[in-house]
Amino acid sequence: MRLVARFAAAAFALAVLGLPASAQTIFANDGTIGMVPPEGMVAVPGVPGFQDRAASASILVLEMPKPAFAEITANFAPEELQKQGVTVEQRRDVTLADGVPAVLLKGFQTVGTGALKKWILIAGAKEQTGMVTVQFPEASATRYPDAKVEEALKTVVFRAPPSTEEMLAKLPFTVDETEGYKVMKVIGTSAVLLTKPETGEAGQAGKGGPQTQSFFIVAVGPGEIREEEREAAAKRAITSVPGIKELRVERGGPLRIGGQPGFELIANAVDQQTGKPVKVAQWLSFGRTGYLRMVGVAPTENFDADYGAMRALRDGVALR
Repeated sequence: MRLVARFAAAAFALAVLGLPASAQTIFANDGTIGMVPPEGMVAVPGVPGFQDRAASASILVLEMPKPAFAEITANFAPEELQKQGVTVEQRRDVTLADGVPAVLLKGFQTVGTGALKKWILIAGAKEQTGMVTVQFPEASATRYPDAKVEEALKTVVFRAPPSTEEMLAKLPFTVDETEGYKVMKVIGTSAVLLTKPETGEAGQAGKGGPQTQSFFIVAVGPGEIREEEREAAAKRAITSVPGIKELRVERGGPLRIGGQPGFELIANAVDQQTGKPVKVAQWLSFGRTGYLRMVGVAPTENFDADYGAMRALRDGVALR
C-alpha cells in the first residue's frame, strides 16, 4: 500500500500555478497521459496536472509502471483509503478509449474541519498505469458537477513514452561520457539516473543474494548560490541522497569543475535495502543562474575503483 500513501500525499500537495486552457487533449507536463480537462481547469507548469485556482480545484496525473494497476485495484479497499482520510461512496469499472480498463472511485476526503470532493481514476494501459485524481471543496461543486467531472475523466488517453534519447535531449545538460554506467531513468526535464550492473566484492557480478548497486544522479537546480553559502548548500543537499541512511561526511572542500567553482563531499552511509556500507561522492558545480548537482553512490569495497569513473562521468556533464 505504499503507492496509495504516496499518491494521497502528492495529490494533497499539488501546486497552484496555471496556463491558458484548451478544449483539446492535453498531456500535462508533456507526460504520457492526456485528457480534456473540465472547462475552467488549466495546465500547471512543471507539474503533471491541472488547476482552477479560483475554485481551489485540482487534477493530479501520476504515471506508474504497468504492474501497479493490478496491485492498486486489488488493494484499494475502502478501509485502506479511510486511513488517508478518504471515504469512498462509489466504486465502479469503466472502459476508456482504445478499450483501456479503469476503476473509478468517487467520495470525499476530510481535511481538518472541512471536506474535499474527490474522484480517483486508475487506468491500466498496455505499457503503464495511470492514476488521475480530481478534488475540490464542497463549495465548488456547482461549478464542477459530477457529470462534468466524470465526462472529463473518461477522456483520459495514453501515448507511447518518448525514447531515452528524446528525453535526454530535453535535459538542460549533456552527459558526454558514461564510464560504464547506463541510463536507467530520465526524471522529468531536470535529472537523469544512471546505474552500473550489480556487483559484489572484487567487482564481480553479484550472486547468491541482494547486492548494492552503484548509481549516479545528475540534476540541475535554479538560482545562484553565493560563495559563502556553498558549503552549507552542499551539506544540506547530501542529506537528501535517496536509498541510503546513517550518512556521515568524511571529507570535502571547494574545487573547480569544468572551469566552474564547485564543492565536493565524500561520505560514508548504509544502503537502506541491503544494510551494507556504501560511500557517497557529491559534487555541486555553481553557475550564475543555476547549479549542477552530481551524486555517485557505490559499495564501500568498490568505491576506490568506481571513484575514478565517477569523476570522469562528472567531468563529462555540461550545461547546454
